[in-house]
Amino acid sequence: MYYKFWSYLVYLYGLAAQTIWPCEEPAKMSAGNLNTAEYFGSWYFIAAAGESDSDLQMFKPMDNTLFDLQGAGIPERLVLNGAIKVGNHCIEKKWIYYIHHYRDDLELEGRPLMKTYIFESDCKDCIIMLEKQDEGEHQFKRMMLYARSATLSSEHIEHFQKKAACVGMKEFMVLPREKEYCLIEPQI
Repeated sequence: MYYKFWSYLVYLYGLAAQTIWPCEEPAKMSAGNLNTAEYFGSWYFIAAAGESDSDLQMFKPMDNTLFDLQGAGIPERLVLNGAIKVGNHCIEKKWIYYIHHYRDDLELEGRPLMKTYIFESDCKDCIIMLEKQDEGEHQFKRMMLYARSATLSSEHIEHFQKKAACVGMKEFMVLPREKEYCLIEPQI
């Protein structure tokens, strides 16, 4: 009886807190049901949020990042090429994601413990991705904002920050984007 009372009290507190301080979490999209072709092309990495500073540590040296998302010969596979500006150097990377129609997340090749989820954004030409790894040596949870344009209004960035905070991500950073972007070499 005592346990039921406390669970009801906590539930009511949660409802009251949500009424007073509305917090809108981003809407998750099922990767297995996406029309992936509409996401093909160039994307700029704008901002990131994490539960702790260590979740964002890998992004700290970056000035800017440009990505190119394309399909592959296999319909359930996506190829993401990235050109990352660190200092005055360009670093090229390639990731392969697998889409499973029975799963909401994308599977990253070589990283079986990591889950990648896609969320809607308030910006028409933006997308939010969440990467998390709850098992293994390196656990993390971070959310990233990508846009079709290198420049994004401060309102859209602030909106992303608020949505990330709703899911417990209080650490936040915006890439400086002060240097010239690296070019992505065409893949043959």
